[in-house]
Amino acid sequence: MIEKGILPDVWTYNMIIQVLCNLNRWEEVSMLLKQMIDDVDITPDVRTFNILVDAYSKSGKLDDAKRMIEIMHERGEYPNIVTYNTLIQGYCSQGQMDGALDVLSTIKTMDLYKKMASEGLSPTVVTHNILLHGLCQLGKSVEALTFFYKIHGLGHKLDNVTYRTLLSGLCKNHYVHKALSFFHTMKCNGFIPDSNTYNITICGCLWNKEYNEASKLVDKMFNCGFLADALTTSFLQYLLLSEAQDPTLLVMHHKCFP
Repeated sequence: MIEKGILPDVWTYNMIIQVLCNLNRWEEVSMLLKQMIDDVDITPDVRTFNILVDAYSKSGKLDDAKRMIEIMHERGEYPNIVTYNTLIQGYCSQGQMDGALDVLSTIKTMDLYKKMASEGLSPTVVTHNILLHGLCQLGKSVEALTFFYKIHGLGHKLDNVTYRTLLSGLCKNHYVHKALSFFHTMKCNGFIPDSNTYNITICGCLWNKEYNEASKLVDKMFNCGFLADALTTSFLQYLLLSEAQDPTLLVMHHKCFP
């Protein structure tokens, strides 16, 4: 390209940097970024930095990811909502680890959330869903529920993923009664449970041995025209083999396999 007089631009560099990041060739990434800035005087744009923040975050290199944001500020480029969502996702992913790189804590994540808001960026439904999922994965489902009511009270947009994330997290962390209560308040908040929502809650009840509640939800689900999905039916069959033919499980099995 250069020999033919076609000079690379920021888009060219972005594509090459993306490929090098995908291949974990970090030294070459650093060299290319330096070449881009110092040698050919091409200014990295927000897309350049978002590629780098995303790649570093996914690879657990959170210090490098944060450094990219510092460089953005130094060069007069400002992170956008994608930048912060990516870094929050990185924090949440690292928070699921048990080793010395446990860089995520709820406080750090919320501090980042506050910083984002202070810079005039509005958190999106994706931001909130990432945070809720991260809290649930850390076993902090009650904190996630508190955070949900906070953002709901502030009028932030929520979607079905938000509700499914919380329901799944509450059930997996054995807060099934809170999950059921939350499920029943969905309609009050203007959200009608869909097939996925029903199946997640039913599986949660089965997981926590709340078979009567699961049976009631199966009836409601069928009345809405939804069917049990593969996970629900498989789990139900597994329980039938291990719970000594529990009568409630048998009734549910007959309903799901008429």
